[in-house]
Amino acid sequence: MRKIYITGVLIFIFLVQSFTQDTITLDLCYLKAIYNYPLTQQRDLLPASNDLKIKNLNNNYLPQLIFNGQIHYQSDVTKVPIQRIPGIDIPTLDKDWYKFNIDASQLIYDGGTTSKQKALEDVSLQIDRQNLELQLFNLKERINQVYFNVLLLRESLKTLMLLKENLGGKLSEVESGVKNGVLLSSNADILKVELINTEQSIAEVNIGIEAAIDILNELTGLNINKNTIIQLPEPKVNLEVFENNRIEYSLLLLQQNKINTIKKVTSTKRLPRISAFGQAGYGRPGYDMLKNTFEDYYMIGARLNWNIWDWNHTKREKEILDIQNKIINTQKETFDINLEIELENKITGIRKYEEMIKRDQEIIELRSKIVKSASSQLDNGIITSTEYLTELNAETQAKFNLQAHKIRLVNAKLDYLTTLGNL
Repeated sequence: MRKIYITGVLIFIFLVQSFTQDTITLDLCYLKAIYNYPLTQQRDLLPASNDLKIKNLNNNYLPQLIFNGQIHYQSDVTKVPIQRIPGIDIPTLDKDWYKFNIDASQLIYDGGTTSKQKALEDVSLQIDRQNLELQLFNLKERINQVYFNVLLLRESLKTLMLLKENLGGKLSEVESGVKNGVLLSSNADILKVELINTEQSIAEVNIGIEAAIDILNELTGLNINKNTIIQLPEPKVNLEVFENNRIEYSLLLLQQNKINTIKKVTSTKRLPRISAFGQAGYGRPGYDMLKNTFEDYYMIGARLNWNIWDWNHTKREKEILDIQNKIINTQKETFDINLEIELENKITGIRKYEEMIKRDQEIIELRSKIVKSASSQLDNGIITSTEYLTELNAETQAKFNLQAHKIRLVNAKLDYLTTLGNL
């Protein structure tokens, strides 16, 4: 089922790429980045490792066969004090001994240790998976930073290009006024300097955009260029609903689950264990120590092991686990407090940008009127180019602020979703 799901995701990615080659979305960047990230391979490796561990634990209930061989020479052997009895020949054992055995054992009951160990391996697998998802989640946060950096830089570039266009148009008008003797040549020079500064800023921003796109391409494996459309996401957030889906919090819960499972495994140490055993062998001497010949031999039986007293070792191990559980409870409480504080900050950020956008619209309308008036005054020689540029730059900044605040509002909403673990 997992392979089918992954295959479906990959087909979706390539279909999206084939039909929208000139448009990139944040979700596509997520999918491609995760697909290209080397750690993603662990999604298949972790279950494979767990399956092998479970198979090894299942072997606890399979018969165990061990071959033992021993050859030795000893300084003395057991002797019968009376060596000669009429009619009875009691041989003296040789000092070189030979034994070759096959020992077999079969676990019958282990106090539930194996089943508890398998449960422990399953919990460990869940923790490993969550740790992996946490790293992939952090990768999404990196994508967010670069993605929105590109959007802001591109918006800055649009603003600068518009400013350059306005400056170029105004410079033509001022140069015409200079030729007609209406304006001083210094007014044209001031505009030229500002135009050069704007072109310099455009070059700087272009370099920043190229660098950010290179990072995004490296993370995602996409082929984004300066002409690629990068869509602004439209996240939906409900500030009234609080649902903690943070992976870190899930990890704390899983760690407590693991502690409880370890505690159950520890409890089985004091339970009895029953097993069957057998031995078959060939050697000299055999079980009959009075025969100085090579013999085959065997035995079968059952064994009971029960640690009836361990000097409270198991009890203290459980107490240690209980303390660890309490420590994690304090971590959960601390996490909840910090999360609520962080969410309040995120909500404040969202509302701040919403309010700023409302004010930006009003500021732009007023700035546009001021620039229009300043332009007319410059044409008539009432003000200088410096005064005109002051107003023009203020209008340009106001327009950029509006678009930047819109982008930052979306980013703030994504930050809020990230804080909740819903990214």
